[in-house]
Amino acid sequence: MVCQLFVIFWIVSSEVPGKVFISSWSVVMPGILLLVAFLLLRRFIPHKLTRQRLLLIYAMLAVSSCLVGYEAIQAMYPAIATQFYGADAANNWNSFNKYVPMWLVPHSQEVLKGLFIGHASVPWRAWMVPLLAWGSFICALAFAMLAIALLLSRQWITGERLAFPIAQLPLEITSERSPLYHNKLFWFGFGIAAILESLLALNYYFPFIPAIQLKHIDYGYLFPNPPWSALEPFYIGFTPFIIGFAYLAPTDISFSIFFFGILDRLIQVLTVALGGQPASLGAYMKQAPFSQQQTLGAFLAFAIIPLIRAFQTRKQESKTYRTGGEWGAISLLAVSGLFLFSFLHEVGLSLLLSGVIIVLLLLFAVALTRIRAEAGPVWAFGPYGGLMNNLVNVTGSAEYTPAVLANLSTMHWMSSDMRFMPMPFQMESLKIADSGGISRRNMSIAILCATVFGVATGLISVLWLEYRIGLQSGKIYGGVSYWQVVTTSLTTNWIGSASHWDKVGIPWIIIGVLVTIGLGVMRQRFLWWPLHPIGYVLAHTGTGVSFWDHYFIAWLVKSLVLRYGGMNLYRKSIPLVIGLIMGDIISMSLWSAGAVILHIPVYQFIT
Repeated sequence: MVCQLFVIFWIVSSEVPGKVFISSWSVVMPGILLLVAFLLLRRFIPHKLTRQRLLLIYAMLAVSSCLVGYEAIQAMYPAIATQFYGADAANNWNSFNKYVPMWLVPHSQEVLKGLFIGHASVPWRAWMVPLLAWGSFICALAFAMLAIALLLSRQWITGERLAFPIAQLPLEITSERSPLYHNKLFWFGFGIAAILESLLALNYYFPFIPAIQLKHIDYGYLFPNPPWSALEPFYIGFTPFIIGFAYLAPTDISFSIFFFGILDRLIQVLTVALGGQPASLGAYMKQAPFSQQQTLGAFLAFAIIPLIRAFQTRKQESKTYRTGGEWGAISLLAVSGLFLFSFLHEVGLSLLLSGVIIVLLLLFAVALTRIRAEAGPVWAFGPYGGLMNNLVNVTGSAEYTPAVLANLSTMHWMSSDMRFMPMPFQMESLKIADSGGISRRNMSIAILCATVFGVATGLISVLWLEYRIGLQSGKIYGGVSYWQVVTTSLTTNWIGSASHWDKVGIPWIIIGVLVTIGLGVMRQRFLWWPLHPIGYVLAHTGTGVSFWDHYFIAWLVKSLVLRYGGMNLYRKSIPLVIGLIMGDIISMSLWSAGAVILHIPVYQFIT
């Protein structure tokens, strides 16, 4: 928990002012840096820093760090407070503010003034009830996801033996069988990544220092004329640790992410060539090629299929095989679900709508967890727009009262960027427990404790820093401050321009479901089939759009290694790849730490 406190404050201090982003990745960068530090310290106190304890520390950091990211708790305060602080007679925001409960958001402009102006202390008494409300909701949602992860983990880890590329990193660097730091290839890969990233950081301060651009850059400007202008954004990048994790994924998955990622861009070009409009990323368009609708259907199918498979497997097994731990997980899911249901209903949502939101949230979490378990993408994006926005777009805002729409937009932040959902981290922690000799019971208790402590620490530290800096001071990262317009824009648009059921797009949601199922069936029946459904699921998300070329490089290199060197050469290449990943992560983490300690800007390694 001391490590949690340190890491969460580090994340908040680095990301809120827009220095280096270290929480949005699937792998917990500060956790890896701490593991390396503890491994060095273990030489002096080996009996205190056992492998199991180090892995528990990493798991606790993983399941809590994701909750305080720049699209998670950091986004919460501007998302829920702007509509009250900026309300006046001209914008008429008070017409829908009255529907938001006072126990969810402080309504007083005087209380909220310091949050936007800065250089202020937090009026804790006014925030006490909203913090308890949001903290309880976030914890209950995380507990429900943990319960599902526990119920699925035996099937995924020991039954299907999924790859879990992200979990392999902490397991490899803490392995006592053949330490990586004794391997020259590891240090060669480490040096390449660390030097390349450090040159970029130094070039930020001293432009005369040569550096090679690694992060993904939009080269869509190279195609200014239609129909090829529809390629924009057309990202190309060479970030070492993204390529490294893609190399650890199965070749059919890396090829599929590349194939469907570039296919999505070409479909936009074909749409323009035929006289249509490209599907702008993040926009819900009720016209061809219906990319957003297909993605929604693909995610739902990719969640439901493994749930059905796990249910069938458990049904075939003897009832006596069900352990007390599984009954505990079922009880945790029931209690957490009941709390979430009661919370949403108390906010003002109907019983049906509350149930639909909870089920959809958990289904998206299952899909992302499965994607991470099989493919290990460093950025595991969900569908653009988030749950609330897509739900209203599909069903139509005319179906809801202004009170319901006001509260849906107020809660939009929590499901907007699904990279920060805790369930993938929880499942990877259970994989770490299984491979690291830690009991599921101990890991589950650690995750529960880490979640409660992490949510409390995150809510307090983010609120304190945002009151200190000020959301309108110009010193806040744009990804956080832009939430000042999101909630009010959503509510105003939903109420001001009523829409109806997306009758044209809903069939394409069904098509997305069928294509995902079809790709899965083809993969099971034909060994030669090269396409994995994960590629289709991620095609029109930030993963497929931003990193298609990383997966192409990883697929090409790994295919050549397996073809001409077989599994023996592949195993020998693993230390080199782990070195690339570690060199990238350690260098970015150290530069972030330096920027926080010295209070200076630093090169932005992501975007």
